[in-house]
Amino acid sequence: MTTLAQVRSDAVPVKTQELRYERHETAGGGDRDPVVMLHPWFGCTRFWDHTVAALPDRERFVVDLYSLGAKSGWQEFAGPVGLSHAVEAFADALGLERFCVIGNSMGGIAAQELASRLGARISKLILVGTGTRIVGVKPVWRKAMDDWMAGEPDRAFTAQMVDALIARRPKDPKEFESFVEAVAAANKAFMGTVLKTAYDLDLRPVLPRISAPTLVVRGELDAARTPEHVAELMAGIPNVRAREISKAGHSPQVDSPEPFCPLVREFLDT
Repeated sequence: MTTLAQVRSDAVPVKTQELRYERHETAGGGDRDPVVMLHPWFGCTRFWDHTVAALPDRERFVVDLYSLGAKSGWQEFAGPVGLSHAVEAFADALGLERFCVIGNSMGGIAAQELASRLGARISKLILVGTGTRIVGVKPVWRKAMDDWMAGEPDRAFTAQMVDALIARRPKDPKEFESFVEAVAAANKAFMGTVLKTAYDLDLRPVLPRISAPTLVVRGELDAARTPEHVAELMAGIPNVRAREISKAGHSPQVDSPEPFCPLVREFLDT
């Protein structure tokens, strides 16, 4: 498990903002395509710690999407398409000519849009707990998002939203608190605008443009996404397969790393 003390962070300028990221070099070199990881809304970069540890032979970049809302002028990036363009600018700045992308939930929406534009530059795509659109999200989760956006900043409510993403909390309570702290520290106006923009987005028309081999992963106990969301992705993406992880939640990389990480590694290495 990667600890905060072991993480090396940096940032690249993206117009008026900075996009922060963590860079994990390979353990022993190699020429495999690097992996870019995009966290869910109400999640954070720490959600990928197990996945980072499972891929030591690849260079890994864990992107902090919340950093795009840290300064004034964030409106351009406050939506899945804006997030996607920021990630493209990040990849350009670091000279990533060909790379893999793993996106969870909102990160997965941005990843779809990115892959639909970059073509063969994305070598593998993994979509976790996500869909082509917000329509059809489970009513309880949709109401929780609406209530969170309408209310004042509330750490307890934020903790509930984070908790809903995972079927089981980490054994160490401090790890869960680090998740909550990251979400609570983000610009709530930016986060809310991203969600509102996502409500109006439908990526079904662009899915056929995704050329990367794609793996769609859903947790059996996902509190937000349904099998119908998986079906829409399967119907639109040309080269796609899907797997459901038993007893896993919206973010199986956190609550079910034992089945999730080998699945990811096998797909990337095939």
